[in-house]
Amino acid sequence: MQQRRILIVDDESGLRELVRINLEHEGFAVLQAENGVQGVMMTQEHQPDLVIMDLMMPEMDGWEACRKLREFSQVPVLMLTARVQSQDIVTGLDSGADDYLGKPFNMDELMARVRALLRRVPSPNRPVTAGNGEIQIEKQKREVRVRADIVDLTPTEYDLLLLLAENAGAVMEHEALLRGVWGQEYTKDNDYLKVYIWHLRRKIETDPRDPKILLTEWGVGYRLVP
Repeated sequence: MQQRRILIVDDESGLRELVRINLEHEGFAVLQAENGVQGVMMTQEHQPDLVIMDLMMPEMDGWEACRKLREFSQVPVLMLTARVQSQDIVTGLDSGADDYLGKPFNMDELMARVRALLRRVPSPNRPVTAGNGEIQIEKQKREVRVRADIVDLTPTEYDLLLLLAENAGAVMEHEALLRGVWGQEYTKDNDYLKVYIWHLRRKIETDPRDPKILLTEWGVGYRLVP
């Protein structure tokens, strides 16, 4: 089996080296970039399976680098940052990041999040329709259309929508969604899920503040209209 490649983008050489050692110990091939500009170029050239990116970097910060990546790639991006306020997380999600980990971090948690992101693989091709026919998901292409228009989703948003659509009509509990999309390590992060649901609604609902397709079942979870 070919080694999965992970690109570390961080201006702190000591941190890059520490992460590299741990990733290689887990069996991954590791690439390194010292700023956002290099990170974007290396992603385009080497097409890694995952990018671990610092937020605060010279020349191009993580937010801008992530936006640049999303112009040509849907590679999962794990953002490392000392800024973990909710507005910073929202900004990162708008830029296309898939996950956040605050600095300083526990290396075991970093490895768990890396494994969770890399577990995501495309499902066998079978078109999925939901939302009274307003949502069509072409799994082979990972293409989503809402009211016939193609919608640009991050990999995490796509996986969350697909899980809800494949269970359309059923109430999906918070824990089931967190486990299905992020992995067992995230089953208590209900607030984390709430942020992603809001971003998904912004892309599929006519009025995200008055959702008609992706409904909240208070105290339980969420339900996508079949």
